[in-house]
Amino acid sequence: MTTQETRAFRWTPAHVVGLLVLCTAQVLDGVDVTVVNVALPAIASDLGFSEAALPWVINAYMVPFGGFLLLGGRLGDLRGRRKVLVGGISLFAAASLVSALAQNPETLIGARAVQGLAAALIAPMTLALIGVIFPSGPPRNRAFAAWAASYGVSSALGLLLGGALTDGPGWRWIFFVNLPIGVVLLVLTMLFVPADQPRRRHHRFDIVGAVTSTAGIGLLVYAVLDTADHPWGSARTIGLVLVSAALLGWFVMNELRVAEPLVSFTLFRLPGVAGATIVSVFRGSAMFALFYFATLYQQQVLHLSALQTGLNYLPMTVILVAASALGPTLVRWIGIRMAVVLGALLAAGGLVIFATIAPQGSVWSNVILPSLIVCTGLAIVIVPSTIAALNDVPQADTGIVSALQNVSLQLGGALGLAVLSSVVTARTTDLLAAGESPALALTSGFGVGFAMTAGLMVAAATAAALMLRDHGRGERVDMSRLSQPGFDE
Repeated sequence: MTTQETRAFRWTPAHVVGLLVLCTAQVLDGVDVTVVNVALPAIASDLGFSEAALPWVINAYMVPFGGFLLLGGRLGDLRGRRKVLVGGISLFAAASLVSALAQNPETLIGARAVQGLAAALIAPMTLALIGVIFPSGPPRNRAFAAWAASYGVSSALGLLLGGALTDGPGWRWIFFVNLPIGVVLLVLTMLFVPADQPRRRHHRFDIVGAVTSTAGIGLLVYAVLDTADHPWGSARTIGLVLVSAALLGWFVMNELRVAEPLVSFTLFRLPGVAGATIVSVFRGSAMFALFYFATLYQQQVLHLSALQTGLNYLPMTVILVAASALGPTLVRWIGIRMAVVLGALLAAGGLVIFATIAPQGSVWSNVILPSLIVCTGLAIVIVPSTIAALNDVPQADTGIVSALQNVSLQLGGALGLAVLSSVVTARTTDLLAAGESPALALTSGFGVGFAMTAGLMVAAATAAALMLRDHGRGERVDMSRLSQPGFDE
C-alpha cells in the first residue's frame, strides 16, 4: 500500500475478528508445545512410557514443527496462505483426535509428530496473513504486537490449561479440547480471513532439504535420548550419530547445489543473522528445559498436583507480556547488543537460583521467584535479537530470516532438551544406584540440568556480545521491519 492508503486505513470489526483468529491459531501452536508438560506423569503412568522415551511426547512435536516451518512458509507463497492455514488447522485437529484416543506410546508419539507438521503449516501463515491484511506502519505494528503477545503467553498458558484439564477430566482432554477450537477457527477463517493469490505458480519444492534436515536432527535427538539405555560409546549410539551426520551433510550439500534452496547459507554471512540464530538456539534450549525440569520437580519431588503446577506458572504469563515491552526501550537506551546480553545474563542468573533447589524446597523461593527472573530475561532477549536478525537483511529475505529464527528456536529446544534430559537421567540413575533417596536423586539431577541451562544462556550472552552490532541505540526502532514487509506485494 502507498503512504496515503496506509493513512486511510481504518480498523473494522472484520479486521479485529480476523486478527483474533490468527492470534488464536498461533496460540494453538504454542500451547501444544507445553500443554503436555504437566500431564507427563499421568501420560507415562497410563500408557507405560519409559523415563527415556517420555521426552519424545514433547520432542515428537517440536522436531517436525521446526523442520518444516520454512517449507510451510514456501507452500503458502505457492498455493495461497489462507488455503494452507485451513489445511494446517484441519490436520492439527485430526491429529489431536488421534492423540486423545491413543492407547500406547507409539500412537501418541506418531500423532504428536503429525501435530508438529500441522503446526509448521499454521505458524508461518498467521504472520504472513497479518502482512497481507494490514498495511505497513501503525496498523501492522499493532497487529504484530498482538501476535507477539499471543506467542509469548502461549507457553505459560499451555502449562496452566494442562494442569487444569489433567486434574479435571483427564490428560486426554488436553487433546480433545483442540477439536471444537479447530472447528471454530476453520469457520471464522473462511468468514473473516481474506483469500490471497499465490505469488508464483511454478516453483520447485526443496523437499529433499526439508526431509533430510528434519530426519537428521530427529535421529540425532533420538540418539541422545537413547543414551539412557545405550551409552555414548556403544555401537548403536555411534551408528545413529553417524547416520544423522550423513543426513545433515546431505542437507547442506543439497542447499548449496539447488537453485532455490530451503535456506540460503549466504544469509549467515550477515553478523546479525548468524548471531541472532545462535541466540535463538540457546534461548529455545533454556525455555523448554525450564518448563520440563521445573514441572517434573514440582510433581515428582514436591508432590504437587497437575493443577497446582499449572497455577504456579500463571505469574509467568503476566511477566512475559510485561517484560517483552522492555525490549524496544532497552534498545534505545543501551543498543541491541547490550540489551540481548543483559536479558541472557538475567535469565542465566534465574537458572542458577533454580540449580539450588532442595528436596523439601519452597514453591515460592525454588519455583516462582527464579521462574520470574528467567522469563524476564528471556522476554527481554526476544525483540532486540529479532531486530538484529532483520537489520541488514534485504527486504525480499526478511520473511525467510524470520522463519529461520522460529526454526532455530524450536530445534534448539528439542536438541537442548534431549541432551540435558539425558544428563539429568544419568545423574539421577547414578545416585539411586548409590543408595540415595528418590527425592534427593531427582533433585540433584534437576539441579545439574538447571546449572547446564544457565551455562547455555551465558553462551548466548557471549555470542551476542561477539557477533551482534549495536544498531538502534538512541534511535527510534522501526518495528515495521518485524512485520514481514516482504508480504506487501
